[in-house]
Amino acid sequence: MSHGARKWRFCEHDRVRASGLAERLGIPQMAAHLLLLRGLETPESADRFLHPALEHLSDPFLLTDMREAIARIALARERGEHVLVFGDYDVDGIAGTAILVNALRRYGIARCSYGMPHRLMEGYGLSPDRAQWAKEQGAGLIVTVDNGVAAHDAVQAAHDLGIDTIVTDHHIIEGALPEAVAVVNPQREPPDHPAAELCGAGVAFKLAMALTGQTSDLDLAALGTVADIVPLRGENRVMVALGLREITRGRRVGLVALARQARIDLERARSENIAYHLAPRLNAGGRIGHAQAGVELLLTDSTEEANRIAQDLEAANEERRGIEATILKEATDILGREFRPEQRSIVLASPTWHAGVIGIVASRIQSRFYRPVVLIAMDEDGEGRGSARSIDAFDIGRAIEACGDLLVRYGGHRSAAGLTIRQERLAAFSEAFEAEAAKTIPEGELSPSLRIDAIASLSEIDPQLVATLELLQPFGHANPAPLFATSNVTPMPNSMREMGTGHMQCMFKEGPSLLRGIAFQMAERIPELAAASAVDIAYTPQFNTYRGETTLQLNIKDIRASLP
Repeated sequence: MSHGARKWRFCEHDRVRASGLAERLGIPQMAAHLLLLRGLETPESADRFLHPALEHLSDPFLLTDMREAIARIALARERGEHVLVFGDYDVDGIAGTAILVNALRRYGIARCSYGMPHRLMEGYGLSPDRAQWAKEQGAGLIVTVDNGVAAHDAVQAAHDLGIDTIVTDHHIIEGALPEAVAVVNPQREPPDHPAAELCGAGVAFKLAMALTGQTSDLDLAALGTVADIVPLRGENRVMVALGLREITRGRRVGLVALARQARIDLERARSENIAYHLAPRLNAGGRIGHAQAGVELLLTDSTEEANRIAQDLEAANEERRGIEATILKEATDILGREFRPEQRSIVLASPTWHAGVIGIVASRIQSRFYRPVVLIAMDEDGEGRGSARSIDAFDIGRAIEACGDLLVRYGGHRSAAGLTIRQERLAAFSEAFEAEAAKTIPEGELSPSLRIDAIASLSEIDPQLVATLELLQPFGHANPAPLFATSNVTPMPNSMREMGTGHMQCMFKEGPSLLRGIAFQMAERIPELAAASAVDIAYTPQFNTYRGETTLQLNIKDIRASLP
């Protein structure tokens, strides 16, 4: 689906209210308009949004079962028990595991270890076999991170072996809770609870806060929160904003080493750098090998060890990219033959696909076809492991739950989910999932759209406005970078050209204003656009620093020839 196929949807602009808020806050009217669009209608709420602070974090004891969890860990310290932290193998689980291991050690748990399942050999979550393994390790208490709310059999098996379990998770609760000592999960709280949208690392951070009274490891909470694509508002926004400040200080040797491999400047790190550079490398261990390498990287104080692990993760990431490209080509070829425009969802399966990589490919297909996608890697025993990715209009976690009777196991949230399925149930699942999508997704939602925050002239894009927009950072899910549109701008003759691999740059003129724009992965559109005397552009304005010089630049998200 080409960039040009996207619809532009324009937000209402209430200039009177925006002017009033701008005056109260002492910011440009355009910035006040953007705050209003984010539901920040009072000077107090807007100021809190623009200036995140530690005191904005809610009391961790507001989470159900937090006191029970802390009481059981206190008992473990008193008894000198071995406490095992059992995390998930993605970045959220890796970061949360490191947070909790650090907190338990600070709290005085002398015997503390961690484990996580092997993605390909074991699949997601705590299992009865792992409960047996915990017994062999001598554990008296298991604390899960980013998993466990559906692990009824495993928690029971641990109990039968004389091991207590504390579950910390954020995934959808299917039916009854496991028989754990405590289940700390924001899904148990009402939607207006301050911690209702936390990811697994966020929940681990809250437990760490309750345990130690400290807010250490905010950098790791930020890492998990951005990587897990939970909404960057409220408490999540505070964690990421403050955590990014910690990351840019360069104190965690593991992140310094990883950033060096990714060739990013950690001192200037943004949420996008986590999402596109750090997270994929941390994830690569779990996708191709074992996720414990990621935890080791985040826990180590040794620069030498950090460099060694970061190099291994870089190699795993390169291998992952090669596998991903192969699966993407195979999936796209199938869709080239079989895709019907009227279908509301995509479900594909293959015995040759790598279960550790299909989630990334599902995301790529989702963005290309703009439909909820489930990709399934089948094994030789006829069991398939699937990864699902959604579009904004569709709660994929709930849809998969509705098809649960056809699945061996499943879990997830609104935008992503995982599942296990038998070969003989594939066709029935595909049909049931399509029915869920058809029921929920209006036909008009099946093409991607750009939500344009405001129409602006290029003369309005000045350093003061862009500096204020910086305060809206960190950007991500539910707090996207502001998008402006300007119509009938003139692309300067001969300035539209390819740069790097597949990117386009151009100088745009409107009246006396002249600004440089860069459009990532749009170089193939140069021939079509070069002939246009005027274009409409949708963009995010930003500062660009190159060789010590900072200038304004437009990050072009879409461009089309102006109508005559």
